[in-house]
Amino acid sequence: MTWKNRRAKLRSLAEGLVKVGALQFGTFTLPDGKESSYYINLKGLPSYPGVYGLVAEAVADVVSKKAPKANALCGVPITGLIIAAPVATALKMPLNYTRLSKQANERVVEGEVRPGWNVAMIDDLSRSGKSILASAKAIEQEGGDVTHAVVFIDRMEGARERLSKQGIALHCVTDVIELADTLASMELISQENQKAIVRSVWRRQ
Repeated sequence: MTWKNRRAKLRSLAEGLVKVGALQFGTFTLPDGKESSYYINLKGLPSYPGVYGLVAEAVADVVSKKAPKANALCGVPITGLIIAAPVATALKMPLNYTRLSKQANERVVEGEVRPGWNVAMIDDLSRSGKSILASAKAIEQEGGDVTHAVVFIDRMEGARERLSKQGIALHCVTDVIELADTLASMELISQENQKAIVRSVWRRQ
């Protein structure tokens, strides 16, 4: 995360996520079938314009700093598109997104992708990196080039390494360890929950 007053804004983001109930603790089954001691749900962000705006501002800053040569943005469904839309508007960049075809279990691209365009992938979270890779493949099939992916939170579960092997650099606003440390320092989560996040990362690496 590189935007100005980073520490203060990270604290504001962390506090906002807790207030809107985006961070939960317990036993959760993730989309890949694995269990986690915490869950981050950002699908409801648009209902909270204050926090939503902070997230979009932070992601936009990372895009402008880490992917300055991108010609367009691609929202990875579903929540990636929710974040990508205000980012594209703020940066005045073309936006497209991918979805699953009803006829075949493959991703198709909605929106314009011109041959040779460098398209930066946008998602809310990174876990294994599979969703980002699937969307990137669809963009590449349309003639685009994907070398960067930007997410709000990296869960540190292997996405960075998997994407790197495919020539895609992963950038994040923050990761779960930094987020947990920030929340604990503000006494917004217990030390027990902080340690639960750290243990979860260790188990998945």
